[in-house]
Amino acid sequence: MRKYLLIATVAVLLTMSCLFSVSCNGGSKVQPLDKNLGNYDGKTPVKNMSAYDLIMETYENFLQEKNYRREEYFSFDANDGKIASRRTHLIRKITDGRIYNQEIIYGSGLDGGTSANKYYFDGNSAYSLKNTRKKDIIYDKQTGALSVGAWGNFASFNGNVEEENRLMKEKITTYDISSRERLSSKHNDNVYYTDGKYYCTLTIDCSTEVMKTVQKEAFREFIDTLGAKEDGFSVNDTTIDFAIAEINGKMKFCVWRRTEKYSGRHSAVPLKVSCEQTCISYYTYDKGFDITASDLLNLAE
Repeated sequence: MRKYLLIATVAVLLTMSCLFSVSCNGGSKVQPLDKNLGNYDGKTPVKNMSAYDLIMETYENFLQEKNYRREEYFSFDANDGKIASRRTHLIRKITDGRIYNQEIIYGSGLDGGTSANKYYFDGNSAYSLKNTRKKDIIYDKQTGALSVGAWGNFASFNGNVEEENRLMKEKITTYDISSRERLSSKHNDNVYYTDGKYYCTLTIDCSTEVMKTVQKEAFREFIDTLGAKEDGFSVNDTTIDFAIAEINGKMKFCVWRRTEKYSGRHSAVPLKVSCEQTCISYYTYDKGFDITASDLLNLAE
């Protein structure tokens, strides 16, 4: 059993073809529904509790979950959306061995990643669809809601089903935090308890030396997706805020929020890239994980 967390970093595709500076701010666009997440002002730490130990225990419990729903929101903006922006909404349902995943991605400006995606594993076979017709993907700027006018149809999934299923069920970060040595010197290992939940933050060491060695998988994702040069590319220490609750005698994730900041220079043109992006995932274990006929489209017929 793996003793480390895996978090999928949501890819941001930026194709820069001219000379300009880019500043990105995704943090202000996605706010958690839980006001206590990452907010420890005036709170007293729980005695004899370690944030790292709690998160690892909770992750081990998470791997055993048979039924749950994960709902995730991601936001990215370049120059307040004038250059590029991205919004995503993901829903994943794990139901007694079956897996359903849908993700709506809406990009504008230089972000060309707009698509509507689904994946379904029925216990034996896997199916998927990808709709890249931008006219079918709807983004309501007033509410921030994403929807799809026409999904299209499922077809047989041609990838590695076993690996895809593993990623769907296990992966929640690309960073290797298999030991405390992976944590930043800025990491606060305290745990805080309020309103029936335990709150803590994991701060990961993202120094250049570490990113090029221990965290080279995460480092390569940043370089590849941004088309950046390795020289001069830097990542601030990544933070992941957690809300965890004891449910039926086991610690379980309720919410986590990942915040990443990074900067570098584009490999094709003398372009400075400086970005921040935020991703928030919510987990529920008592409802919302039923896979419906509406989810399955043509597979339900």
